[in-house]
Amino acid sequence: MSPAAKQSPCIDTTARKKVGFIGLGAMGRGAVGNLIAKGFDVVGCDVRPEALEWLQAQGGIPASSLAEMAGQVSVVVCFVVNSRQTETMLFGDNGLVGKLAAGTVFITCSTMDPGYVRALEGRLAQHSIWLVDAPVTGGAVGAERGQLTIMGSGKREAFELARPVLETFGTRVHYLGAAGCGAQMKILNQLLCGVHLAAAGEALALARRQGLPLDLTLEILCSGAAGSWMLADRGPRMIAGKFDDITSAVDIFVKDMSLVLDATRESRFPAALAHAAYLAFLGTAARGLGAQDDSAVTTAYEVATKS
Repeated sequence: MSPAAKQSPCIDTTARKKVGFIGLGAMGRGAVGNLIAKGFDVVGCDVRPEALEWLQAQGGIPASSLAEMAGQVSVVVCFVVNSRQTETMLFGDNGLVGKLAAGTVFITCSTMDPGYVRALEGRLAQHSIWLVDAPVTGGAVGAERGQLTIMGSGKREAFELARPVLETFGTRVHYLGAAGCGAQMKILNQLLCGVHLAAAGEALALARRQGLPLDLTLEILCSGAAGSWMLADRGPRMIAGKFDDITSAVDIFVKDMSLVLDATRESRFPAALAHAAYLAFLGTAARGLGAQDDSAVTTAYEVATKS
């Protein structure tokens, strides 16, 4: 029996529950807003003072440290960027492990390697902490509207206790099985998102090269079989050529498509389209646009658009 199995998950069942929340970026803020609106007290932690000021203005409770947050909650939602940040936040010098109560449910919504997630479940179990692997899709707008799709996995008991939290910011909350299954599904999601986004950038760059009216081009493409969510959402930004209003950065897709390619190599699976999309994002980042909105991937074709 694992250490975690000796201790049942212990989410507070009072009317006003306290939830710890780490990572108040664009996605995190949307999720927090819905948690607060639906009756949860949110104790938040972020390295940026302005993010904590925002949380307090929304009615949340800023925590000055992970230890301060850990002492108040029985469930933690984590919206950090990657496994490196997750590792530091959990096991670093001032990390959560050793500070969270036995039976705490830790929900990670980050896009990470499935192997890392599976190993993380076992490591947290040694400290009687339950892991729920719950990556999301739907973007910052979906988070704000409480309409994310959530790909959950982990021990079923822990997942069901985490479900009320997840349902505050997700309208489609799925349970996929053992820890790591959610991460695997998110990698498939990112494969398609990356390919669709790079293809949208390529098509609009070609339209520019051919001298077509770009607004009308976008309207026509979106109205037919060629349309995609990525084309409709990112297309206007690609046409405007303004990438400072960031919903998701190019560097995020460099990271995510790297995870996709890792998965294909491990499975000995040829994925030519995913590799081509990865190169488009990597080339965009290499030209200094990694921190810009991911719609900047259309600039990967700048040379081709010059006559």
